[in-house]
Amino acid sequence: MPTSMTGSALSFSKVLLATDFSPASQAAFQVALRVCTELRASLSILHVLEDPYVPSSGPGGQFFELDSISQADRRSLDSLREAAQLAGVPCEANMVNGTASLAILEAISTQNADLVVLGTSALHGFERLVFGSTAEAILREAPCPVLTVGPQVSQSAMTSHSEGPIVFATDFHRTTTHAIRYAKPFCVASKSPLHCLHVLPRALESNSPNQIVPMIMTEALHHVATESGTTIRSPICAVTYGSEISNAVVEYAKQHKAKLIVLGVRRASMLASHVQAHITYRIITEAPCPVLTICFASEQESTQTAA
Repeated sequence: MPTSMTGSALSFSKVLLATDFSPASQAAFQVALRVCTELRASLSILHVLEDPYVPSSGPGGQFFELDSISQADRRSLDSLREAAQLAGVPCEANMVNGTASLAILEAISTQNADLVVLGTSALHGFERLVFGSTAEAILREAPCPVLTVGPQVSQSAMTSHSEGPIVFATDFHRTTTHAIRYAKPFCVASKSPLHCLHVLPRALESNSPNQIVPMIMTEALHHVATESGTTIRSPICAVTYGSEISNAVVEYAKQHKAKLIVLGVRRASMLASHVQAHITYRIITEAPCPVLTICFASEQESTQTAA
């Protein structure tokens, strides 16, 4: 990853925003501006023009060149760049032809982006048909963290959540617990507290009158925070219950007016099964705040790479 795991601290200096000028992308632009301002990062805005021709509604199915649309998109892109510069954020804007996911991944690589910001308008449903193939591909394949702005993230909510915590949700899988380190730059820059969260099955809630299990899990969360190698002042370690992990994480974020949710994701599980991906997508599409995902190789992938 461009944002190195080595050393005592991580930093984000180059942020890439992919936009299609949709309402979801406009919300993502506002989030990207705030992130760049807080982290003192530069912003690169990318728009991908996917189709060289667009069918007209006129008789005969006439096709017309995309020149007029391209010019309109360029004006929109320039407007975003100017707005970023007026906000004091160093910014460049580029428009390229190609497949959106491939072009975005290439831009991440060539620009050495530390963070990519996306907006998605997915509302309900399962997997890529609703989440969006482009957002899904970037989330799975990006070599850097991905900040996704879902459809429930409104400007008013972001304003009211300005004092809220950053929530790191974990299932304790050792390939993903390192994601807590990526929460630190956001905690420091925004002066936000860190909440470490684990979801227990609903069945345990009534079967633990002495709260032994929550106490054990809370200690485990403190252990993760300590072992991360990143000092985060006084993290709050919380345990909640839920039959659906995604619902429990989203509900916790709503109750505490979270500013950001941080998730470590296992790349193999996203590619080979639907369970982890389903949880991740549900959190993104239902969360009241942006969601930062960091995709890690599985232990098997890491072993194969080392070999």
